[in-house]
Amino acid sequence: MDDRIAHISDPNLIIPADNCTDLFFRLFNSMYDGVCIFEVCGAKVKALYLNERYFQVIGYTREQYLPYYDNVTITLFEEDEQRIFDHAQECVKSGDDFYCEVRGYRFDGSVGWFCIRARVVDFIKSDNPVFLASINDITAQKDTAHLLSINAERYRILEETSSAFLLDYDYENDVMTFSPGKGREDMVIRSYTSYLRRNCPIYDEDVIYYCNVLFKTCRKKGKGFVDVRSLDKNRSFYTICRIIFSSIADEYGEIIRVVGRIEVIDESSGLVARLAEDRSSNSVAGLTDSTTALGIIKNRLPECRSRCFMVVADIDRFSAFNEKYGKAAADDAVRLSAELIKSVFPENAVIFRYVGDEFVIFAEDISESELYDMIDKLRASCRTAMLTVNDESVSVDISFSIGAAWTVCDDKVNIKDLFITADRALIKAKKGSGNRIHVEKIIY
Repeated sequence: MDDRIAHISDPNLIIPADNCTDLFFRLFNSMYDGVCIFEVCGAKVKALYLNERYFQVIGYTREQYLPYYDNVTITLFEEDEQRIFDHAQECVKSGDDFYCEVRGYRFDGSVGWFCIRARVVDFIKSDNPVFLASINDITAQKDTAHLLSINAERYRILEETSSAFLLDYDYENDVMTFSPGKGREDMVIRSYTSYLRRNCPIYDEDVIYYCNVLFKTCRKKGKGFVDVRSLDKNRSFYTICRIIFSSIADEYGEIIRVVGRIEVIDESSGLVARLAEDRSSNSVAGLTDSTTALGIIKNRLPECRSRCFMVVADIDRFSAFNEKYGKAAADDAVRLSAELIKSVFPENAVIFRYVGDEFVIFAEDISESELYDMIDKLRASCRTAMLTVNDESVSVDISFSIGAAWTVCDDKVNIKDLFITADRALIKAKKGSGNRIHVEKIIY
């Protein structure tokens, strides 16, 4: 064997040549990976070099990407951007390579998954850390992994109860799939939210509670169930069904799908219906209980001929508050939240606690700008809110994610439309770090 090849790692073999720079860039531009050299400047990541493949991977042309050269992480999800900085700092300290999977927005607005491998280099002079990194699009692999997770959860549920219908809700595309099994074809319902508002075979009163549990599992990782009365085709006879939901999340806690099962409740099943549990006993801080409040709203709608809003407000990070301070303090926080909400909405607004850490507000004859003003006042009140915990007065970090639906009332408007649209809007408001509002108009 040639002695030079046997000792190819010997740095003395490398002799600088006039065409080194040219070879360097030719090599990088011929690579399958996206290659970048970046400099970490405080809270920004500045691009020093990007090969042609880099732009193909991230879904931009070179011209489209020009505004981001001075801060390339701005196209990433906020929490993933922070992880890049954390990895970079650790890499500078240890000298090790770092590997990170992140989510980012392509130029067309779609979301992609990307893996980044990087290490600190010293061949570029700078007062700041400089990294050589490769980047690849792993969206397809992630989608496959998520699909496997969804199917695994579906089959787990199927094993638990083979006589049940399975359900699979893709809330991003608003598609519900019911799988009856036993050789029967799946029933796929697109625009499922519209179906719930128009053709759903569930009692109107029950469908509101059904949607609340379904959409709640779309917003946060967890499980839930609800008992509903399901009508036959002629809407003359009903059976009581228990519907159980389980949400599936990705590595960062983002919900990717909701799956579950439906089973009939009867004497042989040993299940006891819970159609009314917590509906009349969920009052707090002098608010009307949910059953009574929904009745009041239902009676008001035919007489209302102005713009009306249905608002669903969810306390952000409430489970973390519960873990930190305990159940008693969490209950106090719910009562305080109720008082804060009551203080900013009109006296004629119908306000009630819905489930756990959620509140519903129905208000008439207000504009969208007036609604935003009320939300701003609520946020201001939250910033100065104090709560007694263990005999000490502490500042509580309360904020709300808010979904709202509005319409100009006429004979077509019903409480089911308002509630489902507002609850669905809350899913969008919950995206990101919370403390946001999303408003949707009801369209017929």
